[in-house]
Amino acid sequence: MGTKSDILGLLQRDALTVTQLCERVGITRNAVTVQLRQLEAEGLVRRARRLERGGVGKPASLFEAAPGSEDVASGAYQILLPALLTTLRDRLDPDALAEVLEQTGRRLAHEAGLSGPADAGTGLRAAMAAADALGASTEAVPQPGGIMVRNYSCPIGGAVRADPCACRVMAAFFSEATGRPATEHCLRDGRLVCQYLIEDGPKA
Repeated sequence: MGTKSDILGLLQRDALTVTQLCERVGITRNAVTVQLRQLEAEGLVRRARRLERGGVGKPASLFEAAPGSEDVASGAYQILLPALLTTLRDRLDPDALAEVLEQTGRRLAHEAGLSGPADAGTGLRAAMAAADALGASTEAVPQPGGIMVRNYSCPIGGAVRADPCACRVMAAFFSEATGRPATEHCLRDGRLVCQYLIEDGPKA
């Protein structure tokens, strides 16, 4: 033991002090403190309260897992999303499914604060940074008629392999973030290469 994930796992069970964490993970106080600071910075851990005690000295701080940290190590999304897409495809006609996926992509951009960019270039840079933060590895390549956003590390690769319609979500995400029409041109033979053409011209 001794990693951030070990510490987070303990704090998801109980609020603990630094001393108690040292005893349970078997590492030094300094090592625990460093990792607690990293977990706090990532929003996964917070100070719960100070533990009152008698005598002199400053009361010890209790740390606990922060709300929203429950699924940080989850692998369920890779299973859930393909199953959800399959269910939607079974229940909806193609036009209705396309509309749901487009609305989902636009909602993602809106909730990330990416709607209504000052200009397409600013919006594209922000959207690429947001995608990279989710596990993508994007680059922008000028093309006739627009810019191709290419990504060699698909954050929803499992869902795309199960059902290529998942790519519509990201196309709508880039469209909403740039204010321009965006279409997917993903390569799915062998390794996935995600490609989205951000078109020149009227706003989307």
